[in-house]
Formats: sequence, C-alpha cells, structure tokens
Amino acid sequence: MKKNTITLPMLVFIAVLCVSIVAFPTTASGAEGEPDAVAGDVVALRSTADTFSVVPSAHSGGVVQPSVSDSIAGRTVSFSVDPSSGYETASVAAITAAGDMVEVVRVEGEEYSFVMPAEAVIIDVSFQLVRN
Repeated sequence: MKKNTITLPMLVFIAVLCVSIVAFPTTASGAEGEPDAVAGDVVALRSTADTFSVVPSAHSGGVVQPSVSDSIAGRTVSFSVDPSSGYETASVAAITAAGDMVEVVRVEGEEYSFVMPAEAVIIDVSFQLVRN
C-alpha cells in the first residue's frame, strides 16, 4: 500500500510537468516566433582535422550571410549583415562552440570579419526597430 502512495504523487508531478512544458514552451525566439540558434533550431557544429563550421544565427529582423560555411583556423572569415526594412543592427558577435567570444571587426557598412579559431563559430546578430 505504501508503494502506491509514493507512485501516485510522482505520477501527478510528471503529468503537471508535461502539461506545463506543452502549455508554456520556453524559447529564445524573435518577435515573430521564429526560432534561432539559441533555442528551437538545430545547429550542426562540425569540425574535421582541418576545418571548422561557421554557423550564421540572426534573430528576427534580418539575415546574416557568411562568406563560407566552414574554414581553417587562422583564416579571415567575412560576413555581411542585412537588416529587414524598418530594422537596424543592434549587436554582432562571434562565439566559439566552447562559448568564448571572438573579436569581430567592422570592415565597412554592414560588412564584418573575424579570424577563425580552431573550433566552430556561431555568428550571432540581433536587430532592433529603427529609432526615429
């Protein structure tokens, strides 16, 4: 009998947990509900002996276009940022698979570059509405 009293509260807890996950999903999506590389998107960070992934991640309000999808360590990787109409670039960052920041240099306008480290990199760009 004691076994059932422990099992019933556990089943209730699991049921409540499942309902709350379905009813209240947590993502880091943009204003229009599109998932990004932080949550909800499948991002493949791959590397071989010589090359490492360059993965673009743009939040709602624009796109980021890297010059390559993978690169070798030490090579300069460039990328462009294209805000949607009514938006402007709020922040630009390059983050390694280990979570370290990579120095990003603004080349001109919305063109940027960084030196590829010896691990995969996510280019993270966020946008904001243009201020009048």
